[in-house]
Amino acid sequence: MRLGRIRAMRQQSLSRCGVAQIMITNGDIPFGAPNWADCATTDPDAAEQFYHKVFGWTSQDIGNKDSGEYALERLEGMLVAGIYPLNPELRAQDVPPHWATYFKVRDVDATLKRVEEAGGACVDGPFGAFEGGKIAVIRDPVGALVRIWSGGHGHGSEVMGVAGAMMWNELCTREPDRAGEFYARVFDLERQEVEAGPEPYTILKRDNRPVAGILHQTEDMEDRPPSWDVYFASDDIDATVEAVKKAGGSVVKEPFDLPVGARIAVLQDPQGATFAVMRWLDIPETAQAAG
Repeated sequence: MRLGRIRAMRQQSLSRCGVAQIMITNGDIPFGAPNWADCATTDPDAAEQFYHKVFGWTSQDIGNKDSGEYALERLEGMLVAGIYPLNPELRAQDVPPHWATYFKVRDVDATLKRVEEAGGACVDGPFGAFEGGKIAVIRDPVGALVRIWSGGHGHGSEVMGVAGAMMWNELCTREPDRAGEFYARVFDLERQEVEAGPEPYTILKRDNRPVAGILHQTEDMEDRPPSWDVYFASDDIDATVEAVKKAGGSVVKEPFDLPVGARIAVLQDPQGATFAVMRWLDIPETAQAAG
C-alpha cells in the first residue's frame, strides 16, 4: 500500500460507527490508546518465520544478557510488533503463547496509582524497557491483563491500520460495564455503545477518537477468561487465511462479515498464539484512487 493512499485513507472514516481512523506514526497515537503489541511464545524463531510469511515482517533482535531476548518486527522498515520467549515460570503454570496489548501513557507510576484507585492492580513491574522506557503489567477489575508503556524506543508502533500492522485492540469480557468504567477512569476515555455485530459492543474513545473496543461476551460465546485481542489489518482476509494455513497456522474462526462493513477472521500461529485480521469493505473511493 503506497504512502499516498495511506495519507488519503487517514482522512477518511472507514466505518459507520467511526472505529477505524487510520494512524500513520507513533506520534499520531494519543495517550490512553493502544500503541504496541507483542507475542510471548514457546519458539520465537519459528514464530518470527510464521509472521514473516503471513505479514511480510522482518526482525531486529535487540535482546542481550541483561534484558533477555526480544525481537522487534518491522513492516517495510517501520516498527509494528515484538516477539519474545514466554517466561519459563509462566510456561510452568501452563500459560499459553499469547499476544499482549500495550497502552501509551505519559507516566507509568502515575498511571499505576490510577489503576489501583480504579480497582485494578499491578502484577509485574514497573521495569525499564528499551531506551529509557518504562513498562508495567496490570490486571483490570474483570481479570484481563494489559500493559502500560511510557517513553523509550520509539514509544510504540510506527505505523498502524495498514496491511500487516496492528489495526485494533479489543477486550472480550462478560463484565463490559465494569471494565469500561475502569479504562475510562484510568486512561481518560469516553464510552459509546454501538451496533457493530451480533453482540453488544462498546467503543472506547479519546477526544472523540475511537482507540479500542470492548466485546460483550454473551452466554453462547466461547467460555474463556477476559482478555485483550489484537487485530492486524489485511488487504485480503481470505488470502491471509490461506497464507496462515500454508505457514503452519490454523483458523479459529473462518472469515465473516460484520454489519458495519468489515470482514474478520480469527487465527492461530503454530505455537498457539491467537490473533485476528480485519479489513474494511467500504474503503472510500478517494482513498482507493490515491497514490
